[in-house]
Amino acid sequence: MYAVKGTAGPVHKADHAVVVTNGSFTRDAMAWGDRHGVHWIDREKLRRWAEDGAALHELLGLSARSRPSRFRRAA
Repeated sequence: MYAVKGTAGPVHKADHAVVVTNGSFTRDAMAWGDRHGVHWIDREKLRRWAEDGAALHELLGLSARSRPSRFRRAA
């Protein structure tokens, strides 16, 4: 989370930092991400996105007005 937060904007010019895993995050990692504006998608959110077709901006808690028009994957 820390590395993503530090590079998302300055290096990758991202509007939103997002970390995705097919596993889980520790409670501390989720709390840190919430405090510092790093969105996280764990196994359950990933399942809802993939199987249920949930909109990414809804999973991230972004309003329709603040959602990005496109997402870029960091290398």
